[in-house]
Amino acid sequence: MSTHAEAAGAHGHGHGHGHGGADHVPHVLPLKVYIATWLALLVLTVVTVGASYVDLGAANLAVAILIATVKAGVVALIFMHLKWDHKFHLLIFLSSVIFLAIFIAFTMFDTNNRGRAEPIEAERPADLKAPFDGKRAVDNWQVKRPHKAAPPPTQVHQGTEGAH
Repeated sequence: MSTHAEAAGAHGHGHGHGHGGADHVPHVLPLKVYIATWLALLVLTVVTVGASYVDLGAANLAVAILIATVKAGVVALIFMHLKWDHKFHLLIFLSSVIFLAIFIAFTMFDTNNRGRAEPIEAERPADLKAPFDGKRAVDNWQVKRPHKAAPPPTQVHQGTEGAH
């Protein structure tokens, strides 16, 4: 019976990554990789701060999210060792990032359209007595017009009060 390490070596997976147990060897990186990663994250932080001073209009949010995604990718690849791990783990991580991007995109679509209906609803609010009949409260309101001066009272002549 072969051990897990022998089976992993026979299948081309003998790269020092066990799946737990006695044969597990942690993946140790040289110090220069960590320093390079730290410098890359510092540069990306400077880029983030610099991008915040540039007015790109609606693209500011997209640029900020893109830079943050690159920084998160660097951290995941190096510090979580996804660069040297099984590619299936990288696939799982990337699919989660894609689904997160989809959820954020739908949230942004909703956020960008908020407030567009309020002016319309303020002009024509729904009828509270029957909100689902398709009529608006304005349809039942009487238009308030400024009061006109009352006509002068008609003079009544004596003797003609009951002649109608």
